[in-house]
Amino acid sequence: MLANVLPAFLVLGLGALLRRWGLLTAESAAGLNRLTANVALPALLLLTIGTSPLATGFSAPLAAMTTLLVVVMAVLAFLLAYLLGLPRPQRGVFSQAAFRGNLAYMAFPVILASLGEEGLRRAALTSAVLIPVMNFLAVVVLQLARGGGRGWGKLAWAVITNPLVLGANLGLFLSALSWQPWGWLHHTLKIVADFALPAALLALGAQLEVEKLRDVRGPLLLASLSKLVLLPGAGFFLLRALSLSTLDIQVGVLLLASPTAVASYPVAVEMGGDSRLAGAAVLVTTALAFPAFVLWGMVCGVASPG
Repeated sequence: MLANVLPAFLVLGLGALLRRWGLLTAESAAGLNRLTANVALPALLLLTIGTSPLATGFSAPLAAMTTLLVVVMAVLAFLLAYLLGLPRPQRGVFSQAAFRGNLAYMAFPVILASLGEEGLRRAALTSAVLIPVMNFLAVVVLQLARGGGRGWGKLAWAVITNPLVLGANLGLFLSALSWQPWGWLHHTLKIVADFALPAALLALGAQLEVEKLRDVRGPLLLASLSKLVLLPGAGFFLLRALSLSTLDIQVGVLLLASPTAVASYPVAVEMGGDSRLAGAAVLVTTALAFPAFVLWGMVCGVASPG
């Protein structure tokens, strides 16, 4: 598990060092954010989802229930942010941090180590539904928080035409067609997609100001608690109450317990969200990922991931 968490922190730290050394300026980090949010991440979603075969090994009840829980958490977190009187730039970021998980880079390695190939296959197929939903909801809550006097028609258009939503939805459509891209196209998309995570981490490290994290510690604590405790906890009780298989329960809970997605940071910044809260949520939930995965693994009867 440490091997999955530590590299993310090292690349994030490299971003901070590059900023200190003058190799990454505030302007270049902002440009890197835009490139990641509008090009690299959509390519990653298109390739990851589009090449996941939905036809075999797919658990519809697991996908439906985990999706329902993510939607409910997104709505409740957004309402809570409003009731708490959080500033507009923090409302969408708070909600996104509470429901959008780092599935591929954090949950998948843990599931593979603890549940084997069958567990990973179930997780990947479930994520083919979860990832588009999470990205769509992220754009919705960030756009709603952004405001600006837009009508519902303009809001819907902004969400539908967002590069992340386009990439995820196109990937889901291609997955349903059992898409197998030509070799040259697959390699091209993979080159661009592989740029997404390191670029997001470098930009986050370059723009993160640790001394300002105390300004967002209240919403940060609530968002982290929601993501790592409340969401997987609700998943455990709901999936067990519905008598899903042991594997479905284990996979569902571990997916829901994943820390806030690194990709949430560039998207939040690009859409006018609070960069301090967005970066802090990634930093803190990733740091707490190890005890969270161990805790929920024990609750679900999974051997502690090593």
